[in-house]
Amino acid sequence: MDGPNTRWCSAPGCMMNIKIMKRHFFRFPKERDRWLDWIKACDRMDLMVFGPEYANLFYRLCHLHFRVEMFRNIEGKIYLSKEAVPSIFLKPLQTGK
Repeated sequence: MDGPNTRWCSAPGCMMNIKIMKRHFFRFPKERDRWLDWIKACDRMDLMVFGPEYANLFYRLCHLHFRVEMFRNIEGKIYLSKEAVPSIFLKPLQTGK
């Protein structure tokens, strides 16, 4: 579990260890329908027990999981559009047996 006050990406398998100049983090939505879309999209159904308010406070996704057209740049600050749903995820590495 990520725990309170995470400053890293909550998406499974995210490249959090790869150094990127600047990473933008976005809170999970408070609105239940949008929150459900997000947790389904990033396979974080474990967050169902916490609910959208808790997830909004303590869980984030980085910009790497959103298509470029989902962003708005207003006076140098990056925002997600209201319709944004994460859609870019890495597949876990397969280990040889």
